[in-house]
Amino acid sequence: MVRTTVKVSGLDGLEAELMNLGEKLTSRILRDAGREAMTVVAEDMKQHAGYDSSHDDDHMRDSIKVRTTDRMKDKKYITLMTVRVGPSKEHHMKAQAQEFGTSKQISRPFIRPALDYHRKDILNTLAAAIRAGINENR
Repeated sequence: MVRTTVKVSGLDGLEAELMNLGEKLTSRILRDAGREAMTVVAEDMKQHAGYDSSHDDDHMRDSIKVRTTDRMKDKKYITLMTVRVGPSKEHHMKAQAQEFGTSKQISRPFIRPALDYHRKDILNTLAAAIRAGINENR
């Protein structure tokens, strides 16, 4: 199992700045920053997702999108915003089969490599977008 450790500092100051802006504005800033940061991962996933040109129906790579969920008022979660990137529910079985393989299909991972490869880009873009959002709305 591969473990990733990230050291983050300054979250108290970030939280104070976001709370000064109010819930609606904070949600918008976090949503926009999350979408911007994960766009590069979505594009990478689309490039490496399986595609069968012999089928005319929807393809898994066409359903890969960045989705956000506001958890600001939901006390069940300890997070303010959830950002997900991946195929639609309709294609989740195909994605799982490609990522991990089956008894008859070898694995061809495309989700984890996209996240691993763009990890620094994600963090840098997220930090820059949040910083810009806060500075715009002070």
